[in-house]
Parts: sequence; C-alpha cells; structure tokens
Amino acid sequence: MSGRVAPRLAALLVAFVATIGLVLTGCSAKGQAGIKVISPEQAADYDYVIPRGAIQAAKAGKSLDIVPQDLKVKVGERIRIRNKDAYGATVGVFYVGAGETVSMKFTKKGTLKGECQVHPSGQFTITVT
Repeated sequence: MSGRVAPRLAALLVAFVATIGLVLTGCSAKGQAGIKVISPEQAADYDYVIPRGAIQAAKAGKSLDIVPQDLKVKVGERIRIRNKDAYGATVGVFYVGAGETVSMKFTKKGTLKGECQVHPSGQFTITVT
C-alpha cells in the first residue's frame, strides 16, 4: 500500500472499532456526539501520550492519570492520542493500538463515555458543546 493509504485505512479501522466498542461494551454516546477521523499530522486541541510501560503498569495496579476523567470540548475541536506503549489501550470510546495514533475531530454536540485504562477512575467522558 502507498504511504498515504495505510494510515488512512488504519484511522478508519480505529473509528470503526470505537463505534463497535460503544455497542458491545455498553459505552454510551448520549446525544449522538459525532467524531470524524482526521490525519494524525493535523494540529490537535487536546493531545495525550500514553508512554512506554503504561499499560503493564496499569495491569500491575498502578493508577494512571494520562487523560482527564471528564473532558469538555467544542464542536470543531480535535483530539489526538498517541500510544508509545507496546500494548494497545482503551481510552473512552477510542482504542489506540500499540505504537499507533488516533486523531478525531468532534463534529456534533453530545457525550461520549467509555472505559479508560489510563485514568484512575477507569472512565473517560467527553462532552461536546
């Protein structure tokens, strides 16, 4: 695959997996908040990095505080989550594979809520206004 096609396919797959995760894991998307996959190279209003060793540390009982429990954003703002760990991570409605980056733009008001491996509460809620 060309250098541009593979990242786009990966981003679309991440968005698909996040949507399926909402249905299968009981995560909620109140008010039908919308997200759109964007290029990881685009600037982000909210930028989070999962460092190496974070997921193993969480599995060992260490409390991680990488993202806030509740994030308030506006329609049009963007989030980027970069996973530098050797293990994939669930971050609210997003799944970020090992060594991957997920970048989304919020397109519609609402709430996105899901389990989170990188916050002490185990939850990550995004409220889009």
